[in-house]
Amino acid sequence: MKAADSVLVLAAVAAAGIALSQRQHRQQLDLQAVALHQAWITDAASSPDLANLWAAGSGQATPEYTNLLRANRVMALLCAKFRVGLLNRHALRVQARWLMERPIGRQYWKMHGAFREEEATDGRTRAFNRIMSDEYIAVSDRTTAAA
Repeated sequence: MKAADSVLVLAAVAAAGIALSQRQHRQQLDLQAVALHQAWITDAASSPDLANLWAAGSGQATPEYTNLLRANRVMALLCAKFRVGLLNRHALRVQARWLMERPIGRQYWKMHGAFREEEATDGRTRAFNRIMSDEYIAVSDRTTAAA
């Protein structure tokens, strides 16, 4: 192997290592943001004053809004796990179906699914939203047919 080839191989390995490090750093930042979001939702769901402030603009009564916050907490956790690779598409679909089988999951997605799709910043989040939407439709169709 020539010296130039060796340098090229070393450069490629270093570039791959840097790319992997950057990906892991982005994942860590994503998880830290989710932790902050989860803490905020916990505060809002457990503080009637804070829940009233946010419920006022939603048109929801505070208890209903608090339940939607809790559904948001589950949704955000599933999204974060999917984004960082802790859930594959199949596992996410199982979790999405479970969530959408609960009335609060369907209510949350009906009210906020379009907003989540609008705010999606990358392909992973759009894939997450598609799976959630697919399961929402499937479960809603099933519950409508059973009624």
